[in-house]
Amino acid sequence: MHWSSPRFLVGLVAATLLVPSGALAQQNPVALQDLVVTGTRSPHALADVPVETLVITREEIERAPVQNLPQLLRTLPGVSATNLDDTLASDNLRLTVRGLQLNEGYGLILVDGRRVHGGLGAHGDYGISLNQIPLSMIERIEVVKGASSALYGADAMAGVINIITRRVPQEASASAGVSYGLYSVLPRAGVKAQDPIRRTAQVHANLGTPVGDASGLLLHFAHQSDEGSDRLAQTTLRDSVLAKWHTALTDTWSVDLAGDLAWSRRDTVPGQDARYDRKLDDYRAAAALNYKDDRHAWTLSGYRFNQDFEQGFEGFQHGFRFGDVGYYQAESVYTYFGERQWLTVGAEAQRQSLDYVFNNYRGGELEAQVPVKENIDIYSLFVQDEIWLLDERLILVPGVRFEDHSRFGSEINPKFSASLRTGAATTWRASVGRAFKSPTIRQLYYEGLYRHGDNYVESNPNLDPETAINANLSVEQLWWDGNLWGSLGVFRTDVKNMVVRTDTGREFNNLPIESFENVQKARIQGAELAFRAGGPRGFTLRGSAAWTAAENRDTDLDLPYVPDYTAALIPGYVTASGQTGVEATLLAVGRQYRNVANTQRVESHQIVDVRLWRELGPQVSASLDFGNIFESNKGDKEFAWRQGRSVVAGLNARF
Repeated sequence: MHWSSPRFLVGLVAATLLVPSGALAQQNPVALQDLVVTGTRSPHALADVPVETLVITREEIERAPVQNLPQLLRTLPGVSATNLDDTLASDNLRLTVRGLQLNEGYGLILVDGRRVHGGLGAHGDYGISLNQIPLSMIERIEVVKGASSALYGADAMAGVINIITRRVPQEASASAGVSYGLYSVLPRAGVKAQDPIRRTAQVHANLGTPVGDASGLLLHFAHQSDEGSDRLAQTTLRDSVLAKWHTALTDTWSVDLAGDLAWSRRDTVPGQDARYDRKLDDYRAAAALNYKDDRHAWTLSGYRFNQDFEQGFEGFQHGFRFGDVGYYQAESVYTYFGERQWLTVGAEAQRQSLDYVFNNYRGGELEAQVPVKENIDIYSLFVQDEIWLLDERLILVPGVRFEDHSRFGSEINPKFSASLRTGAATTWRASVGRAFKSPTIRQLYYEGLYRHGDNYVESNPNLDPETAINANLSVEQLWWDGNLWGSLGVFRTDVKNMVVRTDTGREFNNLPIESFENVQKARIQGAELAFRAGGPRGFTLRGSAAWTAAENRDTDLDLPYVPDYTAALIPGYVTASGQTGVEATLLAVGRQYRNVANTQRVESHQIVDVRLWRELGPQVSASLDFGNIFESNKGDKEFAWRQGRSVVAGLNARF
């Protein structure tokens, strides 16, 4: 390979960061008063929301030295993502929130408040990846940790991550950007990767414009590609298109339409007849009719998501899965805004459709086909009351959701939250709630044996949902006119009926058969800290830390991929003119295990990333990212090839 062009681009951007440029107005950082909706499904200023909510803003996205969504969340307390590499298809099996794996369905991932499935990095056909859409398409991310089934139903056990896409602008605007970089792949157990210097690239364009006096349109396109971080390079790419339309029918009525398409591909390793070992074709479509005045808000919405996927290929030793997974959803939500009481009621009908085939191969020959065909229907009613007391210093939020599941029957999930301001700058928050999680597709719905390594596995149609009780307590404080903010919290989650894989004592083709049972309990508890200091200019410092104990109470072993601690420091500096800035991310991660038997240990490790950025004029900016500067193997050198140092240069233009 020849790297003269990439090196020239990196050098050119590095040079532009050092040249003088004219004065430019800089946007102020997003303030605490920006509205959030995920925690209560009603609009609150971030400082006043009664349910603890974390937000990553568009400005923070633009200044973070990362290329993909999972890496963006790694600085949040309680989120462990450093075991993922900053590549498109990095395995999300390693990502946990408060000790529970998102890929296994323990946390609910939403895009604009709606469920998704699969995605690049999802482990197996049943998994759910956080890497759903490109960073350039995201306006902000809202994270609510802890039991959230009272509002969102199944699978919101560890919390909810709501990825909110770019808004339809009120004025005409356009932007475009390109980035290109190189990264290394580190050896595994002394074995070097082939072609260890690899490439990553991204291109995006965004157009927004008013249409007439009452409507607006947003269009966004993004292309991403990299070459993975396994022993052999595998080109992975994703092309995404987002379209949004908003029309204000009157002062109180409006209509929103949205749709997006994504095409994702990953090449097979060299020497295979098949072109790809991953093919994902996704589409999402949503429509909503909205009403809002000073006292009432009502939304009637419909949603359709479908993923046409292929995983593996014909003759592949781990099988070939192909078909469709999708969601249909209709929802009506009404909120009454009283003087000292907000009441929210809603109804939802949802169908998850599974229609695909799992081909098993033995010695390259087709051994068996396992069909997966099921429609899972869920009907829900939920109600939440927000009550202001003590001159609005105390907010009480009781809520409950009734859910009728076509497989499991009825579930009732209550939650009670409260917030109390004990001073002008001090807020306490507490919550306790019940959550439940459906077994995964693989655990419940396969209609036959499937090959998994040196054994066979069969689903268990008699599994029960896993349930959990979660409690949280936190305090938040502001000092020095808001220039210093801090938060400290503790939490505990007790999980029952955990599903585990067990040996049935039976064999097929002289190989053991395993299945699944509800047999185990887990307790996850810990403390979390976050702070932020500084203003829009000069020096800033953000940071977070979490201490987590996640124990399987039946085996007394740690749950996998849960570090003892995580800590992040994010120092930054912006010049007085606002034209130039630098931000570093320093991460420290404690010991953890890769497997439930705790026989594969991931050692503690540290990671350092840096981004430099500079405004070159009123419409053009440049950035230069240095990732994993000291080439940490992330404590995992015996078990995986890991992404090493990276250098990525970017140019962005606004029109």
